[in-house]
Amino acid sequence: MVNVATSVPSANGRRNASASSELSVVDVTSFFSTSASGGVRTYLTEKARSLGRPGIRHTIVVPGETTRMDEWEGATLARIRSPVIPFAPAYRQLVDWRALADVFNAVKPSVIEVGSPFADPFLVRLALGGRRVPVVGFYHADLVRTFAEPFVDHAVLSPLRVVLRMTARRGIRSIYNRFDATVCASSAVARELRSLGVKRVHEVPLGVDLDTFRPLEGANGHPLLPQNGAPVALFVGRFCPEKRLDVLLDGHALLPRDERPDLFLVGDGNIRNSIAARARDGGRVTLLPYVSDRKELVRMYNAADYYVAPGPGETFGLSIGEALACGLPVLCVARGAGPDRIEGSGAGELYRHGDPADVARGMRAMRRRTGPETRARARAHAEQTMDWSVTFERLLAVYQRVTSSSGKS
Repeated sequence: MVNVATSVPSANGRRNASASSELSVVDVTSFFSTSASGGVRTYLTEKARSLGRPGIRHTIVVPGETTRMDEWEGATLARIRSPVIPFAPAYRQLVDWRALADVFNAVKPSVIEVGSPFADPFLVRLALGGRRVPVVGFYHADLVRTFAEPFVDHAVLSPLRVVLRMTARRGIRSIYNRFDATVCASSAVARELRSLGVKRVHEVPLGVDLDTFRPLEGANGHPLLPQNGAPVALFVGRFCPEKRLDVLLDGHALLPRDERPDLFLVGDGNIRNSIAARARDGGRVTLLPYVSDRKELVRMYNAADYYVAPGPGETFGLSIGEALACGLPVLCVARGAGPDRIEGSGAGELYRHGDPADVARGMRAMRRRTGPETRARARAHAEQTMDWSVTFERLLAVYQRVTSSSGKS
């Protein structure tokens, strides 16, 4: 094992811990992949850029193929050798608490933020070894809808869904009440966490890169999203059960063929083959590969008429924000954080969770929301509500609160 305590770079070249007046922020998460994008990776990228300022030292600890330390986006990225997760091969799970302790010894954290809820909180406690450092949990994933509920309709398995849901709710309360504070990115999630008995909940809405994701002047379609006279609807994200693409496709299929939008699904995931089979059987559905080039993604957003957000377990909905920032109205499931993102925008439509007929109604309604005025409202809403600088000032205020409380204890 590489001793990471002797190899900690920083943006200004220092290798040892900073002066006591410096705020040393450490993020620890297994929700990070070097081969795939994701909301947590986007959040940490923007956080690294924002915290790269005098008086703050930022270290991000993630699993990796090998143990190493690098400068990354103004922060220190500490990779710890970790095993691949079998059912999610793009991701790894942190397991080596001693290597994590090496990082803590090197950077002397003022506050630690834990971004994934499974083994990581336990590993952080082991690595601290009894030292009193404030630890904040960021609730990035809806554990009930994403991990606890198998999306099956078979009556025999219904009792299992109930048991898993109850277990997840008890787990959420137990895990997050051990943190000095819990941060979430939407008011819907904050309400749910409080209803589950989680204390010390702070809402910190995430932002969007408004310079990158923007309307493009003179944008004239996209070769992969051809205009065939029907509205172009776009989804970007993981193909997985919790995104409820099945409900979206069922609703799309209920419409007469000449009333259906051309639906483009961009991404990859463990149910891609089954989604592809449905796309072949239906009409006006096209699957496109995962897009890593953000400029290419912006061109796709600009070429579409509206965005679809079918996932009821979104804790923020970064792709919704990206779409709005590009001037794209949004058809969104009325569950999770999505409704918070489009509320007050004048550029969105909601449909009932699990209701294909209401998806079809929403798609009909979106035909009236594809003009330039709606696109201008979408962009204005993103500018007013999704500024990353506001996100990190609020987050630093949470850090200040927990570090001040820790200092008094």
